[in-house]
Amino acid sequence: MSRKTFIILIGLALLGFFLRSYLYPDNLFFGSEQGRDFKVIRDIVVSHKFTLIGSKTDIAGVFHGPIFYYLATIPFFLSHGDPYIIALFFIAIQSLTVFVIYLLAQELTGHRRVALISAFLFTVSYGAISYSRWLSNPPLTIPISAVFFLFFLRFLKGRKWSLIGAAISYGLMGQAEFINFLLVAATGSVIAFRYYKKIIILPKIFLFFSFCIALLFSVGNFVLFDIRHEFLIIKSVFGLLSGTKGYYISLSQSFISTYSMFINSSMNILGLPNVQITTLILCSIFVVLIMLIRKNHYYSILLSWLLIPNIILIVLRHGALEQLFVFLVVGILMGVSVGIDYVWRKCCPTLGILLLMLLVFSNISLLRVSLFTNYRIFFQSTQPELRYKDQMDVVEYVYKRANGRKFYFQSYTIPYFWQDGWEYLFWQKGMKNNLVLPDEKHDELLYVIIQRDRSNPRFQYDWYKNTVSTWGLLQSTMTFGELTVEERVKEGQHET
Repeated sequence: MSRKTFIILIGLALLGFFLRSYLYPDNLFFGSEQGRDFKVIRDIVVSHKFTLIGSKTDIAGVFHGPIFYYLATIPFFLSHGDPYIIALFFIAIQSLTVFVIYLLAQELTGHRRVALISAFLFTVSYGAISYSRWLSNPPLTIPISAVFFLFFLRFLKGRKWSLIGAAISYGLMGQAEFINFLLVAATGSVIAFRYYKKIIILPKIFLFFSFCIALLFSVGNFVLFDIRHEFLIIKSVFGLLSGTKGYYISLSQSFISTYSMFINSSMNILGLPNVQITTLILCSIFVVLIMLIRKNHYYSILLSWLLIPNIILIVLRHGALEQLFVFLVVGILMGVSVGIDYVWRKCCPTLGILLLMLLVFSNISLLRVSLFTNYRIFFQSTQPELRYKDQMDVVEYVYKRANGRKFYFQSYTIPYFWQDGWEYLFWQKGMKNNLVLPDEKHDELLYVIIQRDRSNPRFQYDWYKNTVSTWGLLQSTMTFGELTVEERVKEGQHET
């Protein structure tokens, strides 16, 4: 990498960090799942209570790995558990991914221009930016997937020891998102079959050692967990595969679901305005890659990256969720970069530049209109108005009103009455400033936090009328965005 290229990538990383963190204190989403995860991270750092597994998946008895937890302990320790600082730490990881993407695209195509376009598009990609603002484990798939394919490609090109790097990154990718174990294994197996002649000539002991490394980093912690918990995960996985556990849809429904989610995810990743344009561009990418394979067989790796996961998701017949397509972010952006470069070289440089500028303009426009209003962000789609700043204002208000007195709180949240997020925020503020922590045994002074329920206002109205009104005398009310906080005291306890 030349000095000039390095400086360009530094600039792109800084721009990517800015776009991913702009207005973030206000727009950070800190819901019940974030609170649940942060309580585990707190236990690791404060109580030294280590864990072998991460958060639960959508399948009962199956869990993600704990890589997100252990990475988060670094900024947690330095910031006293501040969610905003921890979020910036993970944003920095995402922003620095431009270096890996550049190296991967350069290694795959041999064209510096494709590598620079790939890094540039990743920097401004609406989908990549919105994923990076999700304070959870799935976005870690983005940088690790780029690392995995970089090592795997270098291995196929003759650098034997790169297979160890691919084995480690495979394990880490599955730790970030459990289904990656299957998606990456299937994709890697197809690629390995394509290049089996390069693999079978290697010493068997080396291949076995690499396989053991992959097992250690992928399922080692899960095996230890299962031994201690009567093989819970293994039973759940076998139940899922045998059809006795989980919900199945028909193959045709699965095809429609996966195809639709692939198009919608690609639309966000590429920052495009509608499904029709997205479908046209994806079809063009596949055509260009198929044409280029004759001159550069390594393009088959990129083609497999984009196709095999979709086929696996269709065969699984469980219905596709958007977070399952995080694995494809880098591949999709590299694919469109190859397409732009093809037009640049074969047709007209001006047309190639124009296509690139249109794509950049589309992403920036979508960022300006959508990102900071939480539109087209799937993990916040049910709660677009819930903002971290408003939550912290509520916590600040409660502590100010309590003024050192013992208190407790009850919150109306979405999902209903999961208080993990609020429990963590009160703990973090209280511990950092040496304040009295909420105590359920002393609820004479009660703060009721009500998040506006736009999806079921009648249920919220009945809850307030039949339940909250019985929780003592109302002393004060304050509103912060979508949140209303009431101070209530039991009869005979209120101040005159």
